[in-house]
Amino acid sequence: MTVLVIQFLVVEGGISSPTPSLDAVGQRESTEFTFARVQFNSYGRWGRTPGWAHDYPRAERNFLTILSDVTGIQTSPESYVIVQLDDPEIMKYPILYFSEPGSWNITSEEAENFREYVRRGGFAIFDDFDGRRDWLNFYSCIKRVFPERDLELLTLENPIFHCFYDIETLDMIPPMRYREDPLFYGMWDEGGRIQIVVNFNNDLGDFWEWSDESIFPIHLSNEAYKFGVNYIIYAMSH
Repeated sequence: MTVLVIQFLVVEGGISSPTPSLDAVGQRESTEFTFARVQFNSYGRWGRTPGWAHDYPRAERNFLTILSDVTGIQTSPESYVIVQLDDPEIMKYPILYFSEPGSWNITSEEAENFREYVRRGGFAIFDDFDGRRDWLNFYSCIKRVFPERDLELLTLENPIFHCFYDIETLDMIPPMRYREDPLFYGMWDEGGRIQIVVNFNNDLGDFWEWSDESIFPIHLSNEAYKFGVNYIIYAMSH
């Protein structure tokens, strides 16, 4: 397989683009792939913008542009939705994206609905952690959903890191400095397929959001895109 090099992305409209409402409930275009961001019950420690909405919608638009350009998956920069975790509508989307799950204040309805989603074969990405406190809160929530399963540390040899791009290292520099290095965790089904991937002490969405601005080095934004693209390809082909 030929490995492409992602170039610096400039999205038309840039930061001045109007921000859609966080109450958006439907995809704007009918496409093969829709980016589904999860709105979950959370602790209100962010003031006006809750953690689940961090990087929205610029991260979606930039990532979907890259995904379409490098993979040929039929999608568009406007093919994104917000779904509520306790809503059966999540079953329509094979991949869910969670931002800042350290703020998750899980409800029984969310736990039951998410458990059913994964039981049906869904795939979830948990992104944007701010240290051990966030991890402990997230872990207590995920164990309410799957008391019989556990998260395991992912190594570079795992196929998820080689299904499209050959990712060379997991020692990725995060957009924010943490006391602990970034780690990647996964949760498998009985057949050995990863269904949940966790970017601990990292924030891929932050790299995606600002990849058209001179905030982070280009090579770090490129690496963040590679991880995201691999997650989508893995989830859609395994």
